[in-house]
Amino acid sequence: MLANAYAIERQFEDALRALDSMLPLLESIEDKELRHRGLLVAAIVYNQVGEYSLALRHVDAITSDEPTRRNECAIASVSFEATNGLGHSFDDDSALDALSRCDGEPIFAAFLRWHFARQMEMQGRIPEAIQLLSGNLSVVEATGYPFIIAQYHAVLAELSMRTGDQAAARRHAEKALAISKEAMSAEAVVKAHHVQYLLALEDGDLAAALTAYRRYAEAERAHFNDVKSREMAYQVVRHQSLQQAQQIELLHQKNQLLELQKRVTEQRAQTWLLLALVLIAGLASVGYWAYKTKRLQVRLKRMTETDALTGICNRQHFSERAAAALVQCARNAEPAVLVMFDLDHFKQVNDRFGHAAGDWALQRVAEAVRPLCRDVDAFGRLGGEEFALFLPGLDATAAVRLAGDAQARFGAIDTEAEGYAFQIAASFGVASVETADYSLATLMRQADQAMYAAKRGGRRQTRVFEAGMETDTSSTPPAPIDLLRSALRGGAIDAIDVAAGRSRDADADRAIA
Repeated sequence: MLANAYAIERQFEDALRALDSMLPLLESIEDKELRHRGLLVAAIVYNQVGEYSLALRHVDAITSDEPTRRNECAIASVSFEATNGLGHSFDDDSALDALSRCDGEPIFAAFLRWHFARQMEMQGRIPEAIQLLSGNLSVVEATGYPFIIAQYHAVLAELSMRTGDQAAARRHAEKALAISKEAMSAEAVVKAHHVQYLLALEDGDLAAALTAYRRYAEAERAHFNDVKSREMAYQVVRHQSLQQAQQIELLHQKNQLLELQKRVTEQRAQTWLLLALVLIAGLASVGYWAYKTKRLQVRLKRMTETDALTGICNRQHFSERAAAALVQCARNAEPAVLVMFDLDHFKQVNDRFGHAAGDWALQRVAEAVRPLCRDVDAFGRLGGEEFALFLPGLDATAAVRLAGDAQARFGAIDTEAEGYAFQIAASFGVASVETADYSLATLMRQADQAMYAAKRGGRRQTRVFEAGMETDTSSTPPAPIDLLRSALRGGAIDAIDVAAGRSRDADADRAIA
C-alpha cells in the first residue's frame, strides 16, 4: 500500500524504498493473494520508472504461482505495458485471451485494449487500432476513470490524424485536453497538443499553429523531464542500496577490529602474569594480532575510498584527490584539465541484457581507461555510468588526445565473448583551469556541460568547454517560427517529428489501478 500510494503521489524514490523493504519478505508470506498483490505493485512501479525487464520478472513470479482470474487480467495489462516499453511484440491471440479473463474488470480491460492498440500502431495496423479503441470508447467512459479516458481520446486523435480524418482528430484532441487536469496524464496532453498543432498547420492558421506548438513544446518538455526523473529515481535508490550494503559491511569490519583490539589488550594484561617463556609467546601473539589489525585498517581505508564495482576511486575520494591536486597546480601556476565521460545508450544495455551485463561493461571501461592514467592523475566513478579524470599538468589538447585513446579502447572491448551483442562508446567533456580559474566546482560544471554538448552533437565524441555552453539551449525544441517558415515550404510536419520525437512511456498515475 505504501509503495502504491507513493507512486500515485509521484514520490518514486520513496516507492522504490518501500519495495526494497517489502520484497525480501515475500517468501515468508503464506497468504498467496497478498503475496501476488505485492509482486503486482512492484511490477507496476518498475514499469513507471522504465525498468521493464524487472517488471516482467515479477509478473512471471505471479504467473508461475497459480494466480486468480482477476490477477491474471491485471498481470496481462502490466506484462503488455512492459513488452511495449521494451519495443517487443505480442500476438493477437495472447491479447484476446487476456481480454477474455477480464470479465467484470472494465478498467483492467481498458488498459489491455490500450496496450493492444499501441502494439497495432507499432505494426502499422492503424485502422484496426482505431476500431478497437473507438468500439470500446463508451465502455471506457462509463468507468469514470479520467486517466484511461484521456489516453483513449489522445491516441484516437493521433491515429485519426494519420488517417486524414481531421474532424475526428479535432474532436478527440479537445476531449483529451478537457479532462487533462483531472486525468493527470502528461502523455495524453502531449499527443493532444501535437494534433492541434498539426491541424492548425493544415488549416493554414499560422498564429493558431504557433500557439498550439508552444503548448505542445511545453507539455513535451514537462513529460520528458518527468520520465527522466522517474528513471533517475531508480538509479538513486539502487545506488543508495549499494552504499547501505557497503556501510553494513564496514560496520561488521569495525566490530571485528574492536574485537581484535580487545583481545590484544587482554593478551597484554596476561603477559604480566606469565614467566619469560609465556611472555615471549604473548609478545608473538600481540605481534600477530597487531599485524591483522593493521591489515584490517588498510582494508577499511580502501573500502571507503574505492568504488565497489570497478575498483577505481569513488566520488568522494576522487573529489578529495582532485581538490588537493588542484591546489598544488594553482600554487605553481600549472595547467590542469578535468575530463568527464558518460557511456552512450547505457540504459539500453541494462534493459536488453540485464544489470549483470551493465556491471560487466562498467568494469571493462574502468580497466580500459586505467592504463592511460599517470600516478598523479585521479580517475573515479561519479555514479551510474558517469566517470571523471583529473589530469594535473596537462592542457585541453592532451586531454582530447587521451579521450580519443579511451574511445578507441572502448571500441576494442569484445562483448560477444561474454555472450552479449552491444558496442561500448562514450561522450566526453573537457574543462580546463583556463576557463574555471582553479575551481573544482566550476571544472566539474563546465566538463559536465561539455559532455552533454557532446551527447547533443551525436554522442561518441569529445567536446571542450566553451563560453557559449553556459547558455546552451540546444536541448529545447527548434524555434516555432523556424518550423512555421518550414511549413510554407511544405516540410513542417517532418521537421516537427524529428525535433520532438515520440515518448512511449506511460504516465505514472496508472498505479491507481
